[in-house]
Order: sequence, then structure tokens, then C-alpha cells
Amino acid sequence: MKNQGLNRSFTHLLALLFLASFTLTTSATALPQREVLPTPNLQAVQEPASALTKKELEAKKKKKAKAKKKAAAKKKRVNPQISPSPKWPPKGFKAADGLFAKIPTKRELTGLISAKPALLEEIQACQDFACGSIVVASENACLWWEVLSTVSGPKLSDSATITSYGSLQTKKTGSAPRTQKIILLISPEPVAENVTVGNINVVCHRSGKKGKSGNFYLRFEER
Repeated sequence: MKNQGLNRSFTHLLALLFLASFTLTTSATALPQREVLPTPNLQAVQEPASALTKKELEAKKKKKAKAKKKAAAKKKRVNPQISPSPKWPPKGFKAADGLFAKIPTKRELTGLISAKPALLEEIQACQDFACGSIVVASENACLWWEVLSTVSGPKLSDSATITSYGSLQTKKTGSAPRTQKIILLISPEPVAENVTVGNINVVCHRSGKKGKSGNFYLRFEER
């Protein structure tokens, strides 16, 4: 039952996200480029071999091989699978001033959320409320992220006309340089046909206080 609910969330998000457009904005002055230090000249030095008997040399080799095997086994247990570092700049992202963002596909969204229990719990709200999502990244660190979006849907007096229901502000913690972060945009508008979260504007803040994290909604009177 839980998996059915999750699949329903993903299907709903997929329908919404492909309709969304977004822009990228930075706040405050861009951070200076990192200084590249010269690579030191390294030289391997081999210690002269001491005079050992044949028996002692064999014992030393066996001990060294055993230690190497043990270290390899330990490494294998600790790191059963090491994921490759993500490529930079990321492919398929919209870029502007060192910022990158994209609307994730259903497959990407499933992979990103399934690896993060907190997001898995957060997305459950999208079974009942109109949602969107976006993946962001930055060349330099972001102190905190802000995503501004608009919830739109059929006009109450004329269902054939699409109008804006309200504006959504989403605040999230920052991220390290070149690190992808998924942000869920959750509105209080009930899920309904043609109700979408779009007109997305992504802001990377490098100064100032974030305040409380979360989704903050301003409902428009005329709809």
C-alpha cells in the first residue's frame, strides 16, 4: 500500500514537472575563485635493503602479503560499492552564472528520493497537495537556497481559463560546491486536474540569514 502511494506521488509529480519553467539567480557578490596551488615535486625514495637470510626474506614476504590481503578485505567490507564522482558541469542542466538546475525525470526523482529517507517522507504530502521539484547545484557553495514558484490552475468561474492561485516560496539549507541537491516544492493547494507548480525561479544565497526552512504560500484572492 505504501509503495502504491509513492508511485502515485511520482506519477503526479512527473505530470507537473514537465510543464514547469525556471530561471536562475544569485544573491550577493559571487565568491572569488579558489586559488590553485602549485603541485609539489614528489620523489620516491627507497630504503637500502638490509642483509637478511633467505628464510627471513620469505617470512617477511608472507607477512607483507598477509597484511595486504587483510587490508583489502577490510576495505571491501567498508566500501562494498563506491559510486563514481558526478561529472561537472552536470549534463542536462540549465546553467547561469555558475548555477545549475533541472526538472528531474520520474526515474531520476525515484533514485534521488529513495536514497534519502527524509525526502521519502516529505513527498507523501504530494498525494494530496500540488507539488513540484527541482535539482540544483552551484560552482561555489550556497549558504542557503530559495525557490520562488507559482501555483496555477483553472479559473473558478471559467474552467477553460488558467489563472494563478498563489505564490510559493521554498527555503532550504545550502550545499557544498558542485553538489547536487533536490528541493521539493509543496503547496497547500489540493491536487486537481490542470493544477501545476511552475514559473520557478532558483536563488542561491551566499549571504544573509535564511530563517525557517520550509514552504511558504501566499494565496491570491482573485482566482
